[in-house]
Amino acid sequence: MASTENGITSWKHIGLHGHSVGTFACTDAGIQWKSALYGRDDSAGTASTRSIPKAAISGAQWTVFGKSGHMRIQINKEQTSNSKLHHEMRFDGFPADDFDTIKDIFQQKYNVDLAKHNMSSSGTQYGLSNITGKKLVFRHCVLDEADEEGEEFEVREGDEMMSLDLAEVSQCVLPGNNRNEVELQFPESDAVEANNDQLVSIRFYIPPDPEGDPSDRTVKSNAELLQQRIMQMANIRKTTGDVIVEFDLEKGSFLTPRGRYSIELYERFFRMRGQKYDYKIKYDDISRLFLLPKPDDVHMAFVIALDKPIRQGQQRYQYLVLQTNKDPDEVRVNLDEDTIKKEYGDDLQPIMRGSLSNLVAKTFKVIAKKKVFIPGKFSNANQQPCVKCALRANEGLLYPLEKQFVFIHKPPVLIRFNEVESVEFERYAGGQGSTRNFDLRVTLKASATSGAGQNEYTFSGIDRSDYTGLYDFLSKKSIRIKNLQETSAIETVAPVYNEDEIYGGPDDDMEEESEDEDYDEKAAAADQEQAGGSESEDSDMDDDDFGSEVDDDLDSDLEDARGGRNKKKENKSGDDSDDDDDDDVIVDDLSSKKKKRKKSAAGGSPKGKKKARKDPNAPKKALNAYMIYSQENRDRIKQENPDAKMGDIAKLLGEAYKKLGSEEKADLDKKVTKEKERYAREMKDYTPPEGFGGKEDGKKKKAKKDPNAPKGAKGAYTFFMQEHRDKIKDESPDLSFGEIGKALGEKWKVIGAEEKAKFEEMAKKDKERHKREMAEYKAKKEEDARDDSDGVDDDDDDDDSDDE
Repeated sequence: MASTENGITSWKHIGLHGHSVGTFACTDAGIQWKSALYGRDDSAGTASTRSIPKAAISGAQWTVFGKSGHMRIQINKEQTSNSKLHHEMRFDGFPADDFDTIKDIFQQKYNVDLAKHNMSSSGTQYGLSNITGKKLVFRHCVLDEADEEGEEFEVREGDEMMSLDLAEVSQCVLPGNNRNEVELQFPESDAVEANNDQLVSIRFYIPPDPEGDPSDRTVKSNAELLQQRIMQMANIRKTTGDVIVEFDLEKGSFLTPRGRYSIELYERFFRMRGQKYDYKIKYDDISRLFLLPKPDDVHMAFVIALDKPIRQGQQRYQYLVLQTNKDPDEVRVNLDEDTIKKEYGDDLQPIMRGSLSNLVAKTFKVIAKKKVFIPGKFSNANQQPCVKCALRANEGLLYPLEKQFVFIHKPPVLIRFNEVESVEFERYAGGQGSTRNFDLRVTLKASATSGAGQNEYTFSGIDRSDYTGLYDFLSKKSIRIKNLQETSAIETVAPVYNEDEIYGGPDDDMEEESEDEDYDEKAAAADQEQAGGSESEDSDMDDDDFGSEVDDDLDSDLEDARGGRNKKKENKSGDDSDDDDDDDVIVDDLSSKKKKRKKSAAGGSPKGKKKARKDPNAPKKALNAYMIYSQENRDRIKQENPDAKMGDIAKLLGEAYKKLGSEEKADLDKKVTKEKERYAREMKDYTPPEGFGGKEDGKKKKAKKDPNAPKGAKGAYTFFMQEHRDKIKDESPDLSFGEIGKALGEKWKVIGAEEKAKFEEMAKKDKERHKREMAEYKAKKEEDARDDSDGVDDDDDDDDSDDE
């Protein structure tokens, strides 16, 4: 009910469109609405208020829905300087019987006639649309019956069903490839009370012209014409202010949301402009920025974490993942030198040069005034700051930073360590009996899952070579590890990103939540330049195998191939005593056939050969002490723990074995000696049947590849791919790795003989180069062998040494 005091009439619990409920007051000076979220005390000036001056009120309409009255007030923008006022303000929650009271007040105080506005409640979903000013009005469509048979129905406008303020539209797109639908999207308001519904999107179907040709793309459809009109009236792509720095479409390849967007940085916000969607994001809505190197040593992922997610249809994106590279580039700052000096000091220059990833990170850091964090001290088995894994069957990269996990890119996930209840290392669930991988389960605290609804994340398929690095890293972060076990001591290696050497010392002014490394563009550029030489030496690795070309735009299993090659290279230069070949090779499922074929042709790996069949009648191998103990005590452990699972029983057996005394272990050692004697005796008289594998000690060791050997000769198709691959990726950025390979193959088939002859000539020259270098290489090896031949029996070979 209305209350009047000192000439001011007010109503409580009145809602304002896009906001919460509050108090609506009519004064002699105008109308004032004040939000009830902050209480009545406005001494701090924090309450949300809207004041409409008397001179700015140009009209008002009244509508009754159910038991409450709704009022629209038109604003004359020329009579007010308040930017928070739209051209129309909408209020609801008035008592339906107060129409006469409000009408008298508006007539007496504002000289405005409050008119009744009829709304259609027919419930139909079809009607007539019309754009009037800044409003899209949707009216009930009345079809009058024809007087004579055969005549068309006459269409007549009915009452208004809905009206939308186009100034509030954030996106207007044609969803998918549909030319007959238009989707309008609206920003979500923080001022609306919790659990209250908001209109965030609406879709219209506009029937096509029945006489038009739907296959003719040169003629715009009715939906496209409506979209174009709405875009003009809504001013979606118009922006006030000057662009400070701009990155064009070719430099804005986003993995999340997928597509190419140009990036424009303004003073207080930045814009992402794509072919369909256009986003305006305030710097205040950015919570964190990350610059993460990818395992291919070519690309960098720039992650923008938002407090308010952007939307595409029903999909929300809270984390934006921009894929950049380390190629040299330059950007121009569109400000004069005096303004740059005054606003940004020495952090920006009129023309800035460096790698693209560094330029993106630096401009965001300086203009948005946000820290850009980089990986800290964690490194995996290949000295990379991430591990390859999968989240809900989506493959990606997990970066353990100093105070959080970051997973990219589908879907991107950020988990703060202070939100983690516990972590647990689990057996890989992706295949039975698999020992090459493990899973990492991260359980969140109850307070961290109340909003998101997900209380745990399982990162699966992590290579077991990364277990020790992850375990050591997490154990130092005060995070509870459920299955805490001792790990074997390993040699400690330097982190891949040493903050003191590469990125400078810690920031004394850094706040508590900024313990992750802050990006330093100068040190990053110097580090990149220093690493450039070694990268160029290895850039042509395996180029002779055109099937192993990797699409760097994709986060797929193919990136493991590069990790595996780097790992093999490290093992060759390090310890040569590795006997377990499975520990050191990462198999790429998508290109395993070509890799196996390549290794078999080189004669460098037994992996290309079929595994010899095992004779079921062959003597059983000698058991070790633990296996003998397990056989003797497994049944007893199972009886004592009937509810224990197989993994739990193995743990109990291991704990019991560790507690054995010296006398019990001595008895086991005697049994082991008897086992070895038994096995040697049976193997002495055993000869494998034809078609089965030989004796165990007859296996050949894997041949080592000489790192000084010349690179293999490239074929004509390899040179063709190197020249055309980037062109196809630029022309069709959305093609997958397999589709790019298919397109290259089809293009190779149709090129002319003259163009093909060019690549064949290149292959011929490379073959001559390889032949010449091989001759020099063999001559040098023979010379070295003669120098070292004194006292050496040349007839000894690997097979003899293995059979000793």
